[in-house]
Amino acid sequence: MRSQCSPKDHLLDLDGVEIAIRTWGPEDGIPVLALHGWLDNAASFDRLGPLLDGCFVVAPDLVGHGSSEHRRQDSGYYLWEHAEDMLAVAESLGLARFHVLAHGMGSGIASLLAAMTSGIASMIFLDGMGAPFTVAEDDRVQHLARAYRLKRMVRRSQLQGFAEPESSRFDNLETALEQRRKRLDGELSGAAARLLALRDLLPLEEGYCWRHDPRLVLPEPMPLTEREACELLSEIHCPLYLMFGRQGAYAAGGFGLREAALPSHARVSWHPGGHHFHLEAPDRALVDQVLRILARHENGLQLRSVNE
Repeated sequence: MRSQCSPKDHLLDLDGVEIAIRTWGPEDGIPVLALHGWLDNAASFDRLGPLLDGCFVVAPDLVGHGSSEHRRQDSGYYLWEHAEDMLAVAESLGLARFHVLAHGMGSGIASLLAAMTSGIASMIFLDGMGAPFTVAEDDRVQHLARAYRLKRMVRRSQLQGFAEPESSRFDNLETALEQRRKRLDGELSGAAARLLALRDLLPLEEGYCWRHDPRLVLPEPMPLTEREACELLSEIHCPLYLMFGRQGAYAAGGFGLREAALPSHARVSWHPGGHHFHLEAPDRALVDQVLRILARHENGLQLRSVNE
């Protein structure tokens, strides 16, 4: 399928932190906030966003990802911080009511957004089912201790690519692309990996390095517990649609682990492809399904506003 419109790139200054944003469509279209997954960026929607005719798709790079700035060294990366950032993005763009289209970790951010605002008209999760990284209830203290020790070790090392110092810089583009493909999704095609990597690569005098903050690979010192992640899912009151890849992250039993936490109004569908099925080759059926959902709840929202 061919894209219908070209992307526009912007920078938003939110309390001194610059957030990079990519948008598609007319600003008076159906507002859609598109949230990418862990170590991805706004390019995650480069193939789906342009196909959503009549929509104003806003895809930010989460702080620390892609072309957005990093957090201060005395700060970190928590899902609820990302959620606060995304709510601030929506407010700064004047999106009082909007839809959420969230992939992977973005669905965890979306589950927190749902608890922070009543301004969400509908949510669509793309191979995501809430917070992806959780900790057992009886392991929180030990997890905090381990995360703190690792953070101290990293600070002392002063290595930009501390997780894998030998691969923090790349002599050529192809080497970087291969690492991105293997790290995020081993089934990801070279073309799809290229879209994500090009937005996240910084050219050097010799070679390339990643733009994203290397601290993103560190564990959150105080992540959500599985019970909390499930409770956030169950408390989503707006219309909720979950779309999974048949070879994605939830295909081998993962869906069943959280199925009971879904609210009764949630609707589930399965689609060809893996974890990044929306990026690999969004087919007409997927695009039409997303558009029907957005139109259905946008129209309902307008009718409710008139009645109120």
